[in-house]
Amino acid sequence: MAIYPLVEVKNPILTIPLSGCSEELDRKELKENLVETMKEFRGIGLSANQVGVMERVFVMYSDVNKDETIACFNPQVTSTGVENILMDEGCLQWPGLWLKIRRPDHLACTYEDEEGELHEVTMAGLEARIFQHEMDHMEGTNFTEKVSRTKLDMAKRRARKLKKKSLNSKT
Repeated sequence: MAIYPLVEVKNPILTIPLSGCSEELDRKELKENLVETMKEFRGIGLSANQVGVMERVFVMYSDVNKDETIACFNPQVTSTGVENILMDEGCLQWPGLWLKIRRPDHLACTYEDEEGELHEVTMAGLEARIFQHEMDHMEGTNFTEKVSRTKLDMAKRRARKLKKKSLNSKT
């Protein structure tokens, strides 16, 4: 197993839409490494391109409470619900930054697992939100693009203040 380093937030690799998984990809090994990396960084989802791997795959918790993870190779959203929910989101590339993002509360999707088996599932709540967030990474976008510049700047200031307060309390 390997723990991958996260790429820097300004790395252009994060802006490139990913088209699919390569034929020679060792899916089991990649899943294992991505899950270990996600856990190491205390995330709830991790896209391969966040660690410099240009394959259309991400891992996520399918049930955070039960510590269950899935790997989604060649994922697609097939439909979304009409009700959108506003909720705080963070991202491993942006530690300490939280933004209120509006997303559909449920969705239908397809993905292949590490064995190549196709899954057609519906997701709701946090699971649906994680899937959509990681899908954004697959498409070369990130959650900071889903809010206004003003809201992003305010959130960055808030994150800097919290970090400074945390550092001061440790001394």
